[in-house]
Amino acid sequence: GQTPRIVFASITAFFCGEFVNSYTLAKMKIWTNGNALWSRIVGSTVAGEGVDSLVFYPSAFLGVWETKLVVTVMVSNYILKVLWEVLATPLTYRIVAALKRAEHEDYYDRNTQFTPFSLRS
Repeated sequence: GQTPRIVFASITAFFCGEFVNSYTLAKMKIWTNGNALWSRIVGSTVAGEGVDSLVFYPSAFLGVWETKLVVTVMVSNYILKVLWEVLATPLTYRIVAALKRAEHEDYYDRNTQFTPFSLRS
């Protein structure tokens, strides 16, 4: 039935969305000189969850559900994910601060090659 299609859509959407999220977060850290954590957190979620949603819902449900339903579910879930990130931002601030204190590190991805397909480290 639907299970293989949903699993494939889920794995593909997760891979694409998390890559965009990580890339956006890293680049925004450089652009903001490490300031405005809230903008990086929310901005990367807007981008990453946008890609995740645009890949997952059509891949999993177009042709099975009515197009209008796919779009409605996709948009509403996207809004909920971004809203959750906004609401969780204060907690994220605490966690990031604790990790920086514990690890004594604040890394910037200035020379990172963002390709998920490279075999070089």
